Amino acid sequence: MKDLRIFTLLFCALVALASCEESDSVGEFDNWEERNTQFIDSIAAVARANADGKWTVALYQGLDESKVWGNEFYVYCHSLQAGTGTEHPAYTDSVSVNYCGRLIPTDSYKNGYKFDSSYDGEFDPSFDVPVAFKLSGTVPGFSTAVQQMVKGDTWEVYIPAKLGYGNVATGYIPAYSTLIFEINLVNFGPVDTPLPQ
Repeated sequence: MKDLRIFTLLFCALVALASCEESDSVGEFDNWEERNTQFIDSIAAVARANADGKWTVALYQGLDESKVWGNEFYVYCHSLQAGTGTEHPAYTDSVSVNYCGRLIPTDSYKNGYKFDSSYDGEFDPSFDVPVAFKLSGTVPGFSTAVQQMVKGDTWEVYIPAKLGYGNVATGYIPAYSTLIFEINLVNFGPVDTPLPQ
């Protein structure tokens, strides 16, 4: 009888320990909204410091900066390669771009889960064919960033959830997700005008 009680106590202790371990583990998307807010706040601090001189902080069009609080209405853009153009696309233009979109880094996806891309593997401008679409048909953060670019620019763009899909999950993108895009602007022009590559 004594052996049975000891076995029962050991069994209960192991179950309790296993339960604690399970509750302490963090799921891929646990606390997702909070983690994304912290991530965009850290990017905003780096972008505003602009230590390397390659950051652009763009306010979503139509907003009065004096009335905006927090980081969720800004897009944070880091230049990876400067273009040679001098003009910027308009919101009503079509754009020709190479792009790759991903989420913030997680345990399973150290570089962030890639949810969309116009090319396979690593970007190769000599090989990859850009895609064209209406800039007005993209999420607000994407169109805000691209309107700051010139032909030939390649930027890494950080879009807060509010300027992405907000509190709505879509496809492989959970609600409250920061969107990270690498965008190479090849060309732009009026809608329904062929864009040379």
